[in-house]
Amino acid sequence: MKESTLTAADHSWFRLQEAANPMASLAVLFFEQVLAFETLKALVEDRLMSYERFRQRIVPSRLPRGRPHWHEGDDFALENHLFRASLSPQGTERDMETLISRLLSEPMPADQPLWQIHLIEEVDGGSVLVVKIHQSVADGTSAAQIVLGLGSSESGQHPTEIAFEGLETQLRTDEVVEAARQPGSTVRSLCRLIAQRSDTDSPLTRKPANQRRVAWSRGFPLIRLRSFATRLETSETELLLAAVTAALRQELLQIDLLPESTLLRAVVPSNLRSPDQDPLGSRFALAVLRLPVGRTTVRSRLRKLRQDLDDLGSATGSLATFQDPGDPGFRMSEVEDQITRQLAKKTTLLLSFAPQPAEPLYLCGHKLEHWLYWPALPGPQRLRLGISATSDQLRLGVTIDAGSPADPYRLAQAFDDALAEIAAASGETT
Repeated sequence: MKESTLTAADHSWFRLQEAANPMASLAVLFFEQVLAFETLKALVEDRLMSYERFRQRIVPSRLPRGRPHWHEGDDFALENHLFRASLSPQGTERDMETLISRLLSEPMPADQPLWQIHLIEEVDGGSVLVVKIHQSVADGTSAAQIVLGLGSSESGQHPTEIAFEGLETQLRTDEVVEAARQPGSTVRSLCRLIAQRSDTDSPLTRKPANQRRVAWSRGFPLIRLRSFATRLETSETELLLAAVTAALRQELLQIDLLPESTLLRAVVPSNLRSPDQDPLGSRFALAVLRLPVGRTTVRSRLRKLRQDLDDLGSATGSLATFQDPGDPGFRMSEVEDQITRQLAKKTTLLLSFAPQPAEPLYLCGHKLEHWLYWPALPGPQRLRLGISATSDQLRLGVTIDAGSPADPYRLAQAFDDALAEIAAASGETT
């Protein structure tokens, strides 16, 4: 049996989980063919069991104020983590969304290693794979890499990943990341957050309930997005941010909020790992980005977003970093705990960009058609938006508290409409 004490960061994420926020990243992968369960089981054993964290559960310390530890017992069974499910023969996409909403909302058993994979079979002749990974096992930015690592290229090689053009250079300049790693950086980040106004109080900012709803947009070709970026002399990231901003503007109008007087900011996670670093544990940063929902045109949104992104890329203390110190005896500072509380007060939503496979991805011999991804985040944001892409198309995934007046289906449709508006602004002809 192997045991190790939780790092300060892992312990913090474990403590922060609650019914309204199970602290799990969720990936949903869609295939047009049926995945064989036994083949999937062999793949999981080969790709995930090499990480000892996936065989370990969290056990409380016997000491009154001691930190829990990772424990690998002799009773680990893959059957407790790999499940089969199915829709009724008359099941619709809404039924699929309802099932995914339930899986997203349910906490995982605390007496087992904190991950699950659900194979949903016979979905329009294909399969859907739902993967849940707790934040204490792998943070929200690296969990996506672990999920993509289940696949291979058509030639059987391990997939390479690329970020959306513009994201890393605009939200994570080398200078800003280096400054975030210096002593006192967490204090500077906290001071910046405290000095900022809170987002406008609205139904979107109130404490969430225990259930969530999900929806997603239609697929959009990446080749078209790149052509828009060229014509409008901007980046793909700025275009996607502009589309999200336009969709949020429309939803604010639907729930009777005035966009011009609404301060709405997003928490944007960013991966701090280099390709050769261990994907487990915490090594990520969070940036706070204002979304100009008061702007009414594509070009005015792009101008404001570019200005704000440039400010983030040049401001010391613009990233709040969360990294394992490497010493299991190191206690997470009260400053970092305060940062997570301030993020919950100062922001309205989580907006994430998942890593993108550079080429088509195959699992169990079948091509991944599209996927959705929502990372875990230590905060009670009611609204979480995740942009994910295969090698040729992207989608927006929406998850929102079931008690919110905002509608995930409207938001997903509004994102599709916003991309059409960008197409018109770029001068695309059909």
